[in-house]
Amino acid sequence: MIQNIEVSKLRPHPRNPRKDLGDLTELAESIKVSGVLQNLTVVPQAPGHCTSCSLFFGGQHCEGGHDKHERPPCSKWKSKGNYTVVIGHRRLAAAKKAGLTEVPCAISSMDEKTQISTMMVENMQRNDLSIYEQAQGFQMMLDFGDSISDIAEKTGFSDTTVRRRVKMMELDQGTLKEVSKRQLSLSDFDRLAQIEDIGARNECLKEIGTSNFEQNVATQFRRQTIKKNLPVVKKLLKQAKAKAIKQSDAWGCKYDNIACLSLEEWKDGDPLIPEKASGQVFYFLDEKYGNLSFYGTRKRAAPVKKSAEEVERQKRLDAAWERAKEQSDVAYKLRSDFVKGISLNSKNMTAMLKGALSSTIFRNVDYSGPDRELLTSTLGVDDSGYDPKRGAKAMLAFEAMSAQKYPILIYANFGDGKDLSYAKGYKGEWPKHEQDSRLDALYTWLCSLGYVMSDEERAMQDGTHELFSEDEK
Repeated sequence: MIQNIEVSKLRPHPRNPRKDLGDLTELAESIKVSGVLQNLTVVPQAPGHCTSCSLFFGGQHCEGGHDKHERPPCSKWKSKGNYTVVIGHRRLAAAKKAGLTEVPCAISSMDEKTQISTMMVENMQRNDLSIYEQAQGFQMMLDFGDSISDIAEKTGFSDTTVRRRVKMMELDQGTLKEVSKRQLSLSDFDRLAQIEDIGARNECLKEIGTSNFEQNVATQFRRQTIKKNLPVVKKLLKQAKAKAIKQSDAWGCKYDNIACLSLEEWKDGDPLIPEKASGQVFYFLDEKYGNLSFYGTRKRAAPVKKSAEEVERQKRLDAAWERAKEQSDVAYKLRSDFVKGISLNSKNMTAMLKGALSSTIFRNVDYSGPDRELLTSTLGVDDSGYDPKRGAKAMLAFEAMSAQKYPILIYANFGDGKDLSYAKGYKGEWPKHEQDSRLDALYTWLCSLGYVMSDEERAMQDGTHELFSEDEK
């Protein structure tokens, strides 16, 4: 049954998942001309219902400023004649803006659980909810006793999607609400969920939807892998009876470096102690950046005693170079991951051709080498040992190859790697900024295909990164 109800007797639902009603100007103008063409759906406010917060009293938490209503506490409580809107919040707000005194309503009887479900489904069908609002709505439905499967059935989303949305409620809600104003993708939230440390996850959340997000997430993934590998590596070092040394000692004349490895790339089951190590093995483990260096005793070397000032300076130097290495490693991963996702099409054909020519120019003019391992693995050609027919085999593989792999071959010709960086210099001094034309050309090519450089990458490129601020304190 449809009847006109005074707008003064209608209250917005306090648990409406859609918090932002958007711009009401056009809708209000339309209502001025034609009236409200589609009725609202409302439910009567129960006896003892608060007109301030629209929640039933009797132990319910009130979102209107009261703690809990166990009895009517003030004159705002009315028992009859008022209604709570379930469907039509925008129409009600626009009708008020248009100056209407009453609107058509269908009066329904629903318990609060059904009200929440109805509002969620109605907003979902209209695509009116932000990702943040969806997550809040699903959480409310869970709080009212719905299961993941119940929510999926009612809203039309898969169980997986519902779980992914609810997972977002673990994030800092103030930050989540703020960043939800940006253009966000659920794949970004999926990547956030893979960061196990909630503090690190919330730090990355601040940058979601910006050019810095991938840089921050990749850095956290790297540190997460290092953290997981640390206890395993320490156990193996103890079993091998390797002895730890200070990094400042490693720069002296007492030890020879045998090998280095990254805990980000090392996998449990891989050999740890270098094969060429003999006798007592020494090591320095940088737990923050995940670098493990092995040393042997240098014969006839006298210990070099350094002053406290020299030791402190060396610590700052080591930290600067480790930070530079981490930045270089992360930036390389971002570039290589981006190339793997490029799809060749008619729109980017010119950019592809320009990239192919740029990489060829550097190989022939600047004598830079390609990433031979990436080239041969992409072509499926065995690169071990001498084979006079390897070139012919490579060309046959190239002819049979899908054009979608061309971007990887072009990228391989640039010879990208973790050592390609704007941070140069001798490890005994602070990192110096030097322009790298090959890296510049690579970034130019990638950006022409849609790559977005993070603030840190740009700062490294233009020399404004904090790494290049010499610290001689």
